[in-house]
Amino acid sequence: MTPAGGRLRPVVFLHGLGGSAADWKETAAALGKGPHVLAWDLPGFAGSPKAREGYDPASLARWLAAALDREKAEKPLLVGHSIGARVAGELAALEPARPSGLALVSPLGAAGYGIADKLKWRAMSRASVVASTPEATLRRALGYGFAADGPAKRAFVERGLKARSGAEGQEGLRAMERCVDGVLGSPPLKDRLRGCRLPLLVVSGEEDPLTPTDEAATILRACPDADHAVLPGVGHYPHLESPKALGRLLLDLLLEL
Repeated sequence: MTPAGGRLRPVVFLHGLGGSAADWKETAAALGKGPHVLAWDLPGFAGSPKAREGYDPASLARWLAAALDREKAEKPLLVGHSIGARVAGELAALEPARPSGLALVSPLGAAGYGIADKLKWRAMSRASVVASTPEATLRRALGYGFAADGPAKRAFVERGLKARSGAEGQEGLRAMERCVDGVLGSPPLKDRLRGCRLPLLVVSGEEDPLTPTDEAATILRACPDADHAVLPGVGHYPHLESPKALGRLLLDLLLEL
């Protein structure tokens, strides 16, 4: 059911590693003119100010809470992708009364990581390594996770390359490195959300190599009432690869809040 007056809850979008608020443009359009939509760049990304506290999930969740207060966004639906999903879930764990619901898209850190995976994530997220990577290699790295080539992938790669130039780009690389370290050093999202009673939707791409569907599904075992939507032919970026399908899922969830 919708809130009093028939108005939908506000929607807050949080992007993932290597992304920006611009990634949500098509998904936001798919929601139509019903909900009030907010999309913010995480601290240190896309030229936004660096984090005051830190880049671990708990610190970023407190940043998110302060941003919601500034915007007077009460009881929003939090929609996060990748690291954004980890931050949204952390805020729900810290302040379960603040959001009205959660939509976790390809959530990073859903099940935790073993030693080998931690070493892999740390190696590929070091700012010094990314900064010295040849452009052709960086293009391939930015495009990794998409199920197929297409305009959305190419636009994301171009935004990613542009965001890595100049002083702002260097800060973004440092933010990415610290975000990865923060996730690797924090409890998995399935543990943080155990027993969560909020309406919760997990969205996976069937061909996601970074957050496979079985990894994302561990959240459902911690939250038995949660729903899991798996989008066929989609990789790690449902909001870019299939924004209309994701928009329909979010509208259905909004109508329940």
